[in-house]
Amino acid sequence: MRCSKCGREMPDDSLFCPECGAEQIVGKKVEEKEEKHCANCGCRIPEGSLFCPECGSGVEKDKAHVKIQPARKLVYQETKKIQRTPEEEEKQKKRNKIIVLSAGTVLGICAIIAILASMMKPSIDLNKYTTVSIDGYNTVGQAGVTFDYAKFEKDYGKNLEKIVRKKHIECFKDSVTEQFLADCVDGALDKETELSNGDVVTYKWNCNDEVARSVYGYKLKYEDIEVKAEKLEEAKTFDPFEGIQVTFDGVAPNGYGGWQNTTMLHNLNVTWEGKNNQNPEYVEGNPSASAAQQFGYELDKSEGLSNGDTVTVTACMYDEDDPTDYCLRAYGMVPESLTKTYTVNGINSYIKEISEISDESLKEMQSQAEEVYQDDVVQNWGESEKLKSLTYMGNYLLVNKKNDDYWGSNNILYLVYQVQVEDTYSNKGKTYTELNTIYWYICFYDLLVDSDGVTTVDVTNYGTPYSGVRIDVDEADGWWGGTMWYYDGYETLDELYQEAVTDNLDSYKHEDNVNEKLAAASETKKAEQENKEESSNENASEAENGMIFPDSSTAEINSEDLKKLSDEELRYAVNEIYARHGYIFKDDQLRTYYEQYDWYKETVKPEDFSDSVFNEVEKRNIQTLQRERDARNN
Repeated sequence: MRCSKCGREMPDDSLFCPECGAEQIVGKKVEEKEEKHCANCGCRIPEGSLFCPECGSGVEKDKAHVKIQPARKLVYQETKKIQRTPEEEEKQKKRNKIIVLSAGTVLGICAIIAILASMMKPSIDLNKYTTVSIDGYNTVGQAGVTFDYAKFEKDYGKNLEKIVRKKHIECFKDSVTEQFLADCVDGALDKETELSNGDVVTYKWNCNDEVARSVYGYKLKYEDIEVKAEKLEEAKTFDPFEGIQVTFDGVAPNGYGGWQNTTMLHNLNVTWEGKNNQNPEYVEGNPSASAAQQFGYELDKSEGLSNGDTVTVTACMYDEDDPTDYCLRAYGMVPESLTKTYTVNGINSYIKEISEISDESLKEMQSQAEEVYQDDVVQNWGESEKLKSLTYMGNYLLVNKKNDDYWGSNNILYLVYQVQVEDTYSNKGKTYTELNTIYWYICFYDLLVDSDGVTTVDVTNYGTPYSGVRIDVDEADGWWGGTMWYYDGYETLDELYQEAVTDNLDSYKHEDNVNEKLAAASETKKAEQENKEESSNENASEAENGMIFPDSSTAEINSEDLKKLSDEELRYAVNEIYARHGYIFKDDQLRTYYEQYDWYKETVKPEDFSDSVFNEVEKRNIQTLQRERDARNN
């Protein structure tokens, strides 16, 4: 007979199905139904199935053709009731209880036996066929799992095939054994790589016991497998960063980094020592140069760098997922490490404080400033102009307020100078000689300092004032022919500061160390001079006092006029020409004599004085005066 629930064949007198444990109908015989096939896919449908086991389509129920056995007629015969005493009646009740209990016990035991019989399935001990091994080298050992398929196939292959055929189970694998293992058996190692001696590896099963039991009729037996790594050999190592030069360039905070392989791997004296090396790309000895160059390097940060930042470089093989395993197989060696950290250095940064500027760089900029100004004097100044002094007063440093790239200069250094120019003009016997003060600058852009504190500046990239100072000779009296001089710069230090600093404070912060006392002294001296000039203008005759020939620079001296002069006056007549050009006399008498007059300005030392300052009229007058002196001395 077949189970009324699952359809499994079983003995005709079975009370419970040994497969599913369902209670069976007693006293009725179910006729075997005709074999049915799925209307959708054509697969055979087991008796009693509601759905196709192949495609899941519903199965139309057939009317059961069951032969009903005629019910037995029960014959009721009237019996005479037996009369019992109370004691006998009590004894009969106890006997009935015992009979009922005994019958129940028998039925319970039968049920338990039936259930146990259904649970008693053949088992498979998976551990008998499974081996966990650890191989390789210490610290880079590898664990693997081996399943003895051939032995398992020999032990269970035929039985599994019978079960599948009997149950009409479709197999998707090449063999029933493969299908069984795919459906029911699985597991994984908790750790597979980078194993060291002493490490314990566990293979943990992940099996489908239900499928094994219900489909294939087997109970799986297994337990986790633990293996300890032992006797792993020490692998040779090499440094993949040997010969790798990581370079940094640019300007902080926008420096950048890169790498250069100066010594390729084939120069590291690695040999073909891998145990399982089957790579035809290598021959005995060192690996080929092309293969050795498979190592590439990646920087975790290659832009936006400043000195002191750290950059991690990773050695990698773009065609290999595991460079360590590849090197072990190919070289018999492993990298000491695939990462290395470098500290950024050697990147220049923009100067942010005056104190960062070295004395050498400052001198270089000062030298450039003096050269630029002297070139202007040579190219653009006339005979009536003379540079008396070019004095460095200090500097202003402007630093942009942003830390990232700025559309303009990242910093600007202004070197501030005080310039004194002697301007001379004569006309109609009148002479204008004035020492004028001008404030001038030269600026340099994007000054740099390296990690060693060495500063650099491009002195060829500079700027000078685009404002100018105009000096006019007074024409109020009408006799003055008039002239004008124009100089790049500013009349006051405040004007220079306004243009260089104040106008740029929206974008820059600044620092300065300009000696303003020097400017203040100059302004005071200028004011005093102006006061003297006003006083002198009030009394022209007093301004000309001490001059023997006031117009000796424009008009030639007549020899007849010399005869009227004393020897002392003749001496003063010669030296007053020198005095008008600022000659500092060594003779105390002459110096004292001319210092009493406002027109005398001591500006040029004797060793620095040149006759080239004289015009042609003055040269001829000096010769005339000297001849007269020589004649008198002889």
